[in-house]
Amino acid sequence: MRAAIRSLLVVISITVTVFAGRTGVTLMAVNSAGDSVGIAAVLPMRGAVVGVAHPVVITFGHPVADRQAVERAIDVRSAPARTGKFEWLDDNVVQWVPDRFWPAHSTVALSVGGLRTNFETGPAVVGVADIAKHTFTVSIDGVPAGTGAPPLPTPHHRPHWGEEGVLPASMGRPEFETPVGTYHVISKDRTVIMDSSSVGIPVDDPDGYRLPVDYAVRITSRGLYVHSAPWAIRSMGVENVSHGCISLSPTDAEWYFNTVNVGDPVIVQEGVPADEKEVDPVIP
Repeated sequence: MRAAIRSLLVVISITVTVFAGRTGVTLMAVNSAGDSVGIAAVLPMRGAVVGVAHPVVITFGHPVADRQAVERAIDVRSAPARTGKFEWLDDNVVQWVPDRFWPAHSTVALSVGGLRTNFETGPAVVGVADIAKHTFTVSIDGVPAGTGAPPLPTPHHRPHWGEEGVLPASMGRPEFETPVGTYHVISKDRTVIMDSSSVGIPVDDPDGYRLPVDYAVRITSRGLYVHSAPWAIRSMGVENVSHGCISLSPTDAEWYFNTVNVGDPVIVQEGVPADEKEVDPVIP
């Protein structure tokens, strides 16, 4: 059954020249001027299972002078077709981001000259943080989490009890608002040390902190996480008190950490407070 649903084949090919050297194979992308830029790495790695929003990331061995030539050498094909865009993360790092999420449970094949590799997408685990409602709603393959496997943690008389897929959360308070946008999980760490000085707040400041944080799911390079925050449980589902991160109870954070894949999307939206919402919108 699993093989039957892995029907999508995405082929990414890069025009390259392959040279054998002492350390193995070196891949060289050739631009229109005849210059060569070595390809150091392609992500995701071979055999990885990633989320449906994971970009394809290509790292070159040296800075790229002619970005347009390199982009023209990268051919992305899928069935059904996917459009996307290039984003340069550094002088030698480019990523191709699909405009729509990859289909779940699919095999993605990458062809880089003579080098062929592949990775897979897992279930589509989509998290939506609603700032106004103080919730983090998770769906798996389009179905609210908790209606199938894996089950949600057992609720304990908390806000939004019984709402399908809904986890009480606390986002950034007014002076540290959680930025609205669509992100994807870039890493997962069982425990990290969070230090306010990394974002310009001295540790000895009244708003400063340095402490270990569990079940840390990182969604931006600047340090935005979904994580466990046992100190804020009473505020979850009620008010926003964090320094910008999406705070969950330890049980909920552990469940999400064990469920989500690197590359799965996290959407942060303003939302409308429940007491200001007159009627539910009609969804066509």
